[in-house]
Amino acid sequence: MPKKTTQRKEASYDQSLGFRSDEDLARAESYLGSASTGLALSQSFFLTSIFGFIISATLMYSGRLGETWGFAFCLVFVMMFIASFISITPKGNDL
Repeated sequence: MPKKTTQRKEASYDQSLGFRSDEDLARAESYLGSASTGLALSQSFFLTSIFGFIISATLMYSGRLGETWGFAFCLVFVMMFIASFISITPKGNDL
């Protein structure tokens, strides 16, 4: 019985982009493009992040909240604050 030879299809790998094929690149572009068209976060989300950070930092500083939990809460509220700035979109089409 003759041996079966398998031909491996070599994937082209572009080191500068880090993707293996044009299909992967197109899929990533469509995904990243759809992420930038989202709506801005609400003002209450922004205010919650500010007040949450102030309250958790105050409780941590006063000793009512442990340092580990206080740092974790402060980190979450800072990430919320940054996310609210990232999601700001200009009004109208004039960029």
